[in-house]
Amino acid sequence: MIGAVAGLGGLLLLAACGQVPQPFSKDEANLAKAPFLIAPTTEGVVVLPVEGVPADTGQLIADLAAEALQKQDVAANVRISNRASLFLSGAGRRLPDGRMEIAWTLARPDGTVIGERTDIVASDAQLSESTAKVAAWLRPQKPDVVVIVPKVTVYPVDGAPGDGNDLLRRALELALDRAPVQLTTDVAENGHVVQGDVSITRLNTGNDRVVISWIVLDAHGKQIGVVDQDNVVPGGSLDRSWGAVAAPIADAALGGIVALLKESEAARAAVGIGPATLTN
Repeated sequence: MIGAVAGLGGLLLLAACGQVPQPFSKDEANLAKAPFLIAPTTEGVVVLPVEGVPADTGQLIADLAAEALQKQDVAANVRISNRASLFLSGAGRRLPDGRMEIAWTLARPDGTVIGERTDIVASDAQLSESTAKVAAWLRPQKPDVVVIVPKVTVYPVDGAPGDGNDLLRRALELALDRAPVQLTTDVAENGHVVQGDVSITRLNTGNDRVVISWIVLDAHGKQIGVVDQDNVVPGGSLDRSWGAVAAPIADAALGGIVALLKESEAARAAVGIGPATLTN
């Protein structure tokens, strides 16, 4: 092997062209040293000698590629295989400027191709970069994360005495504006609507039972769900002013409303309807 490495530089030099890039170093320490495997993530990969170049060069590239794959936590070597092993083959071609073009093919034992790519390398580092991209074929692909951004309009609240209707609507708009939703003045296509309904009943005790229902609808008026709030307050305490309670009421309802909006958007996305923002 030392002789093969020592002669590699000459194989990659062009006559009368001076110094040209040498894709693989002559340092014996750069060769794959042993077929032991580092944290395997696959069935194992056998790297075959690269074809289209002198045999010693093809073997040297295979050795270096196997070592680079091992550094990517891929169980790679140039000799040992089993029935489940994948095979990485390469076709090399020396370019006029001294660089090496390598067409990689990763295949299963039955010949099914997993991936193909062609890289041009002029150094050990570039060969490592090339094999790192090959290693990416062997790792589980992470699915795109779907970030759902519901659009929602708050309709006027109905049924509250005093300034309740206006303050409850404004308080919910402020709460939604801080939430992971897009607040819109007009109902957006494929958007949602939240409508509040207030009911106050005087109890025999003299207290008032306050029931607030936040109804979540889609843009076509179909009901998605309801968030109900129910509490007893001193009788007449909300006949005129809701300033002290509007924001706490809206904040308490926010989580349930946002959950309904997200569930609706997720159901739409599952069938290919409605907006969704994709992030990687």
